[in-house]
Amino acid sequence: MTFWQENYSFIKEVYDTRYSKMVEWMDNVEMAIQKVCASKVYTSAEFKREKDNFHSLCKNLERAETKRWLTETLDTLMKERAGEEKKEENRKLALIMDRHTLLIPKVQETLVKTECYWKCYSYGDDLIPIFEFIDDLRNRSTKEVLSGNHEQTEEHIEKQDKVLNSLENKKRGVLDFLTKGEKLMKDPNCPKFLESHVQKLKEAWEDTNEKAQKRKKELTDNLTSWETFGDQTKECHKQLDLADQEFVSIKKVFDLNTMVSTYETHKKTGASMRATIEGLFNTVNDANNCIQLILPEDQKKEMIEQVDAIKVRTKVLDDTTEKLIFIDDFNKRLAVFNTSITELEGWLSEGRKRIDAIVSPTADLSPEDRVTKTMEVQEDLKKKSEYTKKQENEREDIFPKADERVPSDAKKFNARLENLRKTMDSMDDEVKKECSKFSEDVKFWAEFQTGTKEFEPWIKKAEIRKSKGLVKPVTLVDACGCLGDCKNFQDECVAKMKVLEEAEASAKKMSCHNDADDKVKELKNRWSQVKEIADEWVEKMTTLVECWNKLEGNVNELSSWVDQPEASAKDVTGSDADISIEKLEGQLNQLKVMFAEKQKLVADMEAYMPSVVEPKPRTITEAAEAEPAVEA
Repeated sequence: MTFWQENYSFIKEVYDTRYSKMVEWMDNVEMAIQKVCASKVYTSAEFKREKDNFHSLCKNLERAETKRWLTETLDTLMKERAGEEKKEENRKLALIMDRHTLLIPKVQETLVKTECYWKCYSYGDDLIPIFEFIDDLRNRSTKEVLSGNHEQTEEHIEKQDKVLNSLENKKRGVLDFLTKGEKLMKDPNCPKFLESHVQKLKEAWEDTNEKAQKRKKELTDNLTSWETFGDQTKECHKQLDLADQEFVSIKKVFDLNTMVSTYETHKKTGASMRATIEGLFNTVNDANNCIQLILPEDQKKEMIEQVDAIKVRTKVLDDTTEKLIFIDDFNKRLAVFNTSITELEGWLSEGRKRIDAIVSPTADLSPEDRVTKTMEVQEDLKKKSEYTKKQENEREDIFPKADERVPSDAKKFNARLENLRKTMDSMDDEVKKECSKFSEDVKFWAEFQTGTKEFEPWIKKAEIRKSKGLVKPVTLVDACGCLGDCKNFQDECVAKMKVLEEAEASAKKMSCHNDADDKVKELKNRWSQVKEIADEWVEKMTTLVECWNKLEGNVNELSSWVDQPEASAKDVTGSDADISIEKLEGQLNQLKVMFAEKQKLVADMEAYMPSVVEPKPRTITEAAEAEPAVEA
């Protein structure tokens, strides 16, 4: 038995121990690599411990002696061991050998990273005082400050200037440090946390500068606002005093020549004052808003009250605008009022002439026209009086009241209107007086007009009837009907003449009735012509009807003889008949004479009749005229 076989257990134990140590070392190395490359951000001291631990583990990185001893020892131990055991042990050894081989480049890479990481963590340690400096200045730029007056704001500005100076002095160093960080970031092994450190530094630096500048501006604006508030508040009250004076100076102007220009001047002044005062108020208000930001609470109310006092006084601007609108409306109403008064004055001059023409009429003016014109003037006076009343109401609305001071220009308007009323009332009384003189004439004139208005339409229709003439009667019934119409027409003429005579009687009662007499005369002439023709129609138609009636009687008698043949026969034989041939022939001859007379009467009336077609004979009379006489 050899030494190795006799001491197999001991040697195997030593082998396993060293094998385990090798495995443990690799485990520790891999764990150290994980810690070094972990995403956790260490302090530089913490990372140094991990870095030193990693470096200490990597001092004998090759482990050549250990690897050789393990290989040789395993070969010796496994020479006489079973194949399966030998194969298993060789496999396990091969695994750690391969693991070691793969671990070496990873360790070397980590060693390079460790150096870069160490620089980055050192950079981070250097950031701490810079961040402390920046945070301090930022806190000093953002902490609440209060200022109750101009002097306190100046003190705050001095302190802020120191902050800005410190930032300016530190600017070069911070920018260099940012540049150093940006260079480290270019290393591909640079950890991700460095980028956040650099970005945080950059943002902190910019934010601090921005807040410092903002605080400086706020303090500067506050300082300016204190000065602006004091100066502009005084100026605003000064301008408001002028606005109050301007408001009081805006008054009604009754001078038509200057009222528009005065209004335009006030309007321009008001617009200018509004722009100035509103600008000043906005400036004061903005200054107060700025001051309020850092003003102590116990002073805020007082400042706000000063602003509110100005705002209350600015109401004078709106009052001025409303007053100017009122004045503009007043100017327009006054211009219309003046036009109305002027028109009334012009009408009074014309009315005076019309009244004079009535009071002292010319030779051509008839009493009838005088009555008419008097009534027309009286009606016009009534309308103008009502219109004057409207102007008097308008005066009460736009002119000063009795208890107010009345300007001289307004007095002129009052005087004109009072003169209008006085003159108009005087003219009205005069017209009424003149009208009373002709009151009876008015009554008789109305009666005359009523009569003529009834008579004139009738006479026109009568003249039309006269021009149309009579309708030629065909039968005795037609002739009787026509005679009745003619008599009715004759009666109408008589009745209408009574109406005209009554109108004439009323006209005769008027003080002057020349025109009425002329008109009555003309109407009577027209009536006479119509009455004359009516009388002729009645006379002619009466004769015609009488003749026609007699003719019809004889015709009927003759017809009765003819209708008695037996009696006629006895007459022929010479018996006791009452009718002889001679008597019958004489009767026929008489009918011819009467018919001729009737025809002549109808022919005489053709002058009064429209042309008509002769009807065919319808009676024995016409037949008798058409046939030759019966021989005896």
